[in-house]
Amino acid sequence: MDKLIMHECMEYLSKIDLQTLRNKRVLITGANGLIGTYIIYLLHVANLHFSLNIDIIAVSKHEPRKILKPLFQSRYDFRSVDLTCSNISEFCPEKVDYIIHAAGYATPALFMNNPLECIKLNTSVTEKLLVKARDNKASLLFLSSSEIYGEPEVVPTPEDYHGCCSAVGPRSAYSESKRLGETLCYYFRNNEAVRALVTRISITYGPGTDINDNRVLSNFIKMALKDRVIQMRDQGQHVRTFCYILDCIIMLLNVLLFGTDFVYNVGGVSTVSIRELAEKICYITKSNLIYPELKDTKSDNHSGSSIVKLDISKVCNEFKFEDFINMEDGLVRTIKWNEDNWVKG
Repeated sequence: MDKLIMHECMEYLSKIDLQTLRNKRVLITGANGLIGTYIIYLLHVANLHFSLNIDIIAVSKHEPRKILKPLFQSRYDFRSVDLTCSNISEFCPEKVDYIIHAAGYATPALFMNNPLECIKLNTSVTEKLLVKARDNKASLLFLSSSEIYGEPEVVPTPEDYHGCCSAVGPRSAYSESKRLGETLCYYFRNNEAVRALVTRISITYGPGTDINDNRVLSNFIKMALKDRVIQMRDQGQHVRTFCYILDCIIMLLNVLLFGTDFVYNVGGVSTVSIRELAEKICYITKSNLIYPELKDTKSDNHSGSSIVKLDISKVCNEFKFEDFINMEDGLVRTIKWNEDNWVKG
């Protein structure tokens, strides 16, 4: 088991009451992703320290990643399944109490290269899981995305903003299927008596981040650790808000267990330009930063909105959540984890 992730989950146990999950069974899709991994670790730590007897069924297309394998060799159930062409009743005949649908291509390179699979994960698979939730009288949490807002005219963007994104762009398979996944949740909540909840998540990071996932933060860390140089592709003017993974997990589980509304924004409070992010990583790793010449800078039509910043006042007020880890500390922990697990092997 990963000692750093275990230690961090221990730190966060006091921030949420998980007694509601005592003797319950939780189905988690997208188990190999960063969010799925941390939910599993946090529930495992809760079992160890509070004897909650939470049963975990984890699902991913591939075998469990290295840091998850020890948990499933000893206690829980991991099922390698392609959700887009599988019958849920066949790979999960057990009755479940909670479903967390975290499966999906959140990395632009993946959802643009696999658009049909991305669409199916957010639509047809979501529908199947909602039927499972209805038949089992289970609660379902659908992990949506800040992408559904498109290029928002209101920043920070609240939950009642309807979005402004194209149905025919290079990122549309992701954003539009997330929107339809939300619509399916709305239908089952209002017509099938399913307790379905939606969380729109902005960028998460932390120990366990895949150094090879081709997202900007991972790319910067990889360049810094490998070459001690970050080579910018442009001037880094786009602005993003980053949420430390365990801050995100605590908000997600609060929504799943205690949420009274339907849709919640979930994100961080650390808003920086891509250039500032690179500068922070260079400072921590003692790396150099190289910018392209202004005349060589090209706009990137695949990079999404120019600014992403969610209004998270609803989730913070409802669950009295205000103690966010600062970005410098979060980056230090993330970089240290990658040094130990990627660089040192």
